[in-house]
Amino acid sequence: MKWRLALGAALTLAGCDRLPRDPDGTLDRIRAEQRFRVGLIATGDAPTGAELESVFLGRVARATGATPLLKQGASEPLLLELEEGGLDLVIGPLSPESPWVDRVALLRPIGEIRAPQHLVLTPIARKGENRWIMLLEAEARATLAGEGS
Repeated sequence: MKWRLALGAALTLAGCDRLPRDPDGTLDRIRAEQRFRVGLIATGDAPTGAELESVFLGRVARATGATPLLKQGASEPLLLELEEGGLDLVIGPLSPESPWVDRVALLRPIGEIRAPQHLVLTPIARKGENRWIMLLEAEARATLAGEGS
C-alpha cells in the first residue's frame, strides 16, 4: 500500500515541473529572444504616464533579461494584437465596461494619471500565460510600492 502512495506522489510531482505554465511559452520565448513586445494605449491629450511605464518596463526587462519593443496606438487594435499573440503586454487605461475585460488578464495597476482626466495605468496580458502573468504581477506590485526603482 505504501508503494502505491509513493508512486502516486511521484507521478503527481512529475507533472508539476514548472507550474504555473504558459501554454504558448511566452516567458520562455521572451527570455530566449531577449525582447518583449509592448503596446502602449494612447491616451489622447492626457500625459502618457511615461515615467510609470518606464519604471515598470525597466523592472520587467531586468527580471527577464529582455528589452521592451514599444508600439503606441489605440486600445482596440493593440488588444486584438495581444490576443492574437503579436504583443506580449499592453499598458494603459481600460474601462471596466470594456468587452476586453473578459478576454484579457488585467493586472495590478502601476499608477494613475489625474489630469485632465483620471486614468489608471494597467498592465494587460494574454489570458492563460500564467508564468508571464505572475512575473508581471510581481513587477507591478513592486513598481506601485516604489521598490528598487
